[in-house]
Amino acid sequence: MSTLSLPKALSPLVMHIEPLLATAAEYQLGEQVMLMPSSQAWVEVATPSKTKRVGFEQAFSTVSIDYAIQDQWISSDMDLSQIKAKVQARPDLVVCGLPVNGGYLDIWHHDGDVRGCFSVECGDQTQQRAMLLAALALNYPLEDALVLARAYAQSTQMGQWPIERDTFPDIICTNFPKLSAIDWQDQCQPVEAFAPVDSEKLKLYPVVDSIQWVKQLLELDVKMTQLRIKDSNAQDLEQDIAHAIALGQQANAQVFINDYWQLAIEHGAFGVHLGQEDLAVADLNAIQQANLRLGISTHGYYEILRAMAFNPSYIALGHIYPTTTKQMPSLPQGVHRLKLYQQLIGNAFPTVAIGGIDLSRVPVVWDTGVSSVAVVRAITQSSEPAIAVEQLNQCLSEREVMYDN
Repeated sequence: MSTLSLPKALSPLVMHIEPLLATAAEYQLGEQVMLMPSSQAWVEVATPSKTKRVGFEQAFSTVSIDYAIQDQWISSDMDLSQIKAKVQARPDLVVCGLPVNGGYLDIWHHDGDVRGCFSVECGDQTQQRAMLLAALALNYPLEDALVLARAYAQSTQMGQWPIERDTFPDIICTNFPKLSAIDWQDQCQPVEAFAPVDSEKLKLYPVVDSIQWVKQLLELDVKMTQLRIKDSNAQDLEQDIAHAIALGQQANAQVFINDYWQLAIEHGAFGVHLGQEDLAVADLNAIQQANLRLGISTHGYYEILRAMAFNPSYIALGHIYPTTTKQMPSLPQGVHRLKLYQQLIGNAFPTVAIGGIDLSRVPVVWDTGVSSVAVVRAITQSSEPAIAVEQLNQCLSEREVMYDN
């Protein structure tokens, strides 16, 4: 169980927090949250994994605050670059609802960088604060809590979980069209939309770590696969990537190369798959101009919205269940959050569910409405890979339940 302890000064938030937590419990989005009064001046958010202190506007000198929320603005004697520098220097500082040209910014610190999102309307501050705290209590990371809070601030229905894309903010990134208008400096160039994938070949998406597996899967008539070689110093790395690309072309299959985008371009790959950390260093324009498809990994609301801004060929949603195939910085998302992510994306982009999915879990994952299911051990650790592929394809041939997007 988690607890959310509110000081008396923030008691007006309860009228929103209680129905939000009730909706979250109905959707099974996390641990049960107990709402409690507090005699302290700050909010305490205690989850099974950590305890966070959140303060609004107060200058705390005697206690350590994890998130100091600055969200009341009459005027500011600092320009945006100065505020960003302040956030850069203070990882605890979170700036919300900062008025800028044409809208409002939320700004926060993330792993040494400054991130932000933009909304044309600021919305209701009570609702924004309530959703922020409710999301933190449900163990969403700060950036997910912030974009959920801004979406809920614009909602007209109390307690309704944000789903509609139009209510969510725009993520500040290279492809945000108003960068110059708000004077947010970015040295990268915007990138055009990436080429589409063939959705008919997308349903089953094995992710494998060797050219032998790529060859075996293509021989089993699998039309979508990813070569993920973790060791960048692996012997014959370039040779194996070139071989996988050639085999995919011969089989008229969609073979994606994980991470090694330069080699993927050089050898004419069908597509490349990148993680969030790769988006800042990869030459996306070179990938797009080479007509490669692009898949992007995401692990929550913020990263989904960021991925959508780049108009990729597909968006991977994960990790859904605990997985041992890759070290993950995020918590498992679970199938209930996956369903909401799919509703947010709708038909705008194909989606791939990934992470800890085996044959027994495929039906419930598939019924969330995703376009594809990625598997690793379900095939590579099977004693009969051909039978595993057949069973997986059979599960993906029909949806028992269709959800509106």
